[in-house]
Amino acid sequence: MNNDDMEFFNRFSHMYLHGFKNLSDMFAEPATEHGITLDEFYILYDIAEAKGKIRLMDIAETHGVTRSAISRLIGRLLRKDYLYQEAEDHDRRNKVLKLTPEGARVEHVVFTELLQRNREWRQQFNLAKQYQTLDLVEEFMDKFVNENAGKQADKTTFVADHRAEA
Repeated sequence: MNNDDMEFFNRFSHMYLHGFKNLSDMFAEPATEHGITLDEFYILYDIAEAKGKIRLMDIAETHGVTRSAISRLIGRLLRKDYLYQEAEDHDRRNKVLKLTPEGARVEHVVFTELLQRNREWRQQFNLAKQYQTLDLVEEFMDKFVNENAGKQADKTTFVADHRAEA
């Protein structure tokens, strides 16, 4: 192994151990302060932003996960009384997801806090730099992570990530 390999490995490991995990926790903090996970927040957000009817399968496809994985998250939100399901008139087996007043409140508060956090970051790291960083990370993810995830999905029965198609 050469010095470049070792330097990259050590820097990436340090970034993973001390950067990515902390960034994830820091970004998730507004949601966890309100008793939900960041994944649960994104479900509330998707429902709040939906232009029409949104079903469990719609959210599973958007998030690139299985129906059973999203069912567990939605089940927790139903138990917390942040969501409710309403049967469709033409097919009572299909359930449309809707926010309760409390779910709408929590979604709005967490969303507002996340936007405020981004505004604070912008004071130190301007918007152009933020977009440059996102572009670089997206390129890396598309080239290495999503490519490998696609290969892994071919070997298993998991639903492929459909975000790249949007």
